Amino acid sequence: MIENWTPPDGLGYSSLRPVGLTGGGIALLVVAAMMLLGAVAAGIGLGTTAKRQAKDHRLLQEQGVNTEAQITRVWRSGDKNQQRLVSYRFTVQERAYAARKGVPSRIWQTLRAGSSLPVRFLPSDPKVNHPTEWDDTPMPSWLPYLLSGGLVAIAFGITIPLRIQMRLLTEGRPAPGTVTGHRRTKDGTILRYEFVLLNGATAKGRGQSRRPPAIGAPICVLYDPENPRRNAPYPLTLVKLTKSLNTP
Repeated sequence: MIENWTPPDGLGYSSLRPVGLTGGGIALLVVAAMMLLGAVAAGIGLGTTAKRQAKDHRLLQEQGVNTEAQITRVWRSGDKNQQRLVSYRFTVQERAYAARKGVPSRIWQTLRAGSSLPVRFLPSDPKVNHPTEWDDTPMPSWLPYLLSGGLVAIAFGITIPLRIQMRLLTEGRPAPGTVTGHRRTKDGTILRYEFVLLNGATAKGRGQSRRPPAIGAPICVLYDPENPRRNAPYPLTLVKLTKSLNTP
């Protein structure tokens, strides 16, 4: 009977409940932290690469010298992108230099191993070179910031469920609920349920569960009093109740 229903131990606090992370919550937080670190590393690494490419491109235009290189190989990469590639060799002051570059498709079809290829190189550092038949476009200076910002956004995005569950368990209202259905997915089972609000109205919700209770089984649901559509079956997957610091 709903009239005699009592919430599980620890959910009847009148003040904020002490909450900690479950193993799943800790794992999610670690993943988010790693993504943030990756975003910083990617931003620094790609930013350095973009600056170097821009510098090399400018120096080749201003100080570059043209020469004839010999093509040593023309092929496609073995990865999913199947990038068109050419490798070549040229000599500067009796020293040989080799390079490999990506090639536009319209030019790649005309290249043959053993044939010559016009190349522009930097006299002070011949390792900086590029074929003259197509442009060497450097990485846009804004791209590292875009990619790094995207990783940061993803990192914060994956913590949204954790923040929602944290708030629900900290100050959410417990309510009696009943399982109304199941739906299997590749990530588990979607549990559908109904629960009774404090004013007696009935609300619906759903959440993931690896071992869902049987249809018709009673459950406890935590919901946001200000927004009952934000709810979850108890116990939660990412957070759990902990003992209060004031508890002896």
